Amino acid sequence: MNHIDRFPDSVGMSDGVGMMRIGGMAIRYSQFVPKLYNYCLSLGFDPSRIMPSRAFCSDESQGYPVILLARHFGTFPFDHGLVGGRMATDRHGPHAHHGEDLVIVQASHVGYDPESQQFGVYQRKRTVHCEFGANCGKLSGALAWYQQQYRKACDTILLGSAHGAPALFIDNEFLDRSREEGIFLHFDRLIDPAQPAPLLVLSTSKAFAASPSLKPIFDGIGWANARYPIGDRLTQDLFHFRRQPVIGPEGLDLLEQAIAPVMPALVTSPTPALDAARYHTQMEFDRSYRTIQNEPAYLGKNILFVAGLNIDVSPSPALQFPLTKFVPWAAYARLRDGSSFLLEQEALYEALISQPADNLDEIALDAAIKTMAQADGIELPAL
Repeated sequence: MNHIDRFPDSVGMSDGVGMMRIGGMAIRYSQFVPKLYNYCLSLGFDPSRIMPSRAFCSDESQGYPVILLARHFGTFPFDHGLVGGRMATDRHGPHAHHGEDLVIVQASHVGYDPESQQFGVYQRKRTVHCEFGANCGKLSGALAWYQQQYRKACDTILLGSAHGAPALFIDNEFLDRSREEGIFLHFDRLIDPAQPAPLLVLSTSKAFAASPSLKPIFDGIGWANARYPIGDRLTQDLFHFRRQPVIGPEGLDLLEQAIAPVMPALVTSPTPALDAARYHTQMEFDRSYRTIQNEPAYLGKNILFVAGLNIDVSPSPALQFPLTKFVPWAAYARLRDGSSFLLEQEALYEALISQPADNLDEIALDAAIKTMAQADGIELPAL
């Protein structure tokens, strides 16, 4: 199996996160962009009037897709992007004023290491030791606090025995319901409702009779003779988070707010960075699609909005840029004649993949840059 061209088949969505498929849906950017261009032509877009726009993260790994957009659409794309791949919807008007046929590509992004087949990591070749780290620092940063809270609960809540019966030993911190933020347990799913009072009161924790529904997690461990951390047996249905709104230098952290509802699914996922990125893409499409519908500046023009996930395959020593692949999620189009339509993931994939990958209008960037460098200079007036 070529791990660069095919991602692990076992990768799936965590429960509650969504339905975006990865397997069989990824398209190399060198194929995706010309196919997107030809799809625009099939909708009646005028090649000389198309103004593309990208809503990508500001990460340098997103540069290669931008270069390809410029190469195939013949102009550098407008910038709709904010950190983390969030769309700046207040830029619709300026975008509309820069062309007659408008295209927007929105994508959150996640790294992928083909050697370890691991999502969420990316090699930074410009660092001292060429370290592997998070690809989208914004999404990883949004996850960090919740992951720390979850790991603490996994390590602190113990499975053991009290009066000869299966019991949960819960730190008093997690029993304090007056806390303003943190991880909060669903006691009705953890503690036996027939015995809600503590079986033991210890110095920093209390022991409770385990709910009968937890019997499977006690099976296979020697709970009668020792205490074991609950670990990843603390599944997403057994807790939720509460956190005060995060206010940073740029105001409310809207990206964290967007993914907060599914944090229990993300922190228990084997691929949290991947799930966070594709969930965010799904939410961004839904949010941005509605703002595009209501943007008066787009009326009377052709507009195609495509959302998906950029997967940045960490480059080998022989490659200058990441081998980025695009996983389409959904698209919305409204044409100049007033007709409009939505494409869900499979329909969008089929619409793109059926297009030719050859673009007769593709420009040679090196030649264009050389021509500009050799052009006669223009003197500016002395003011």
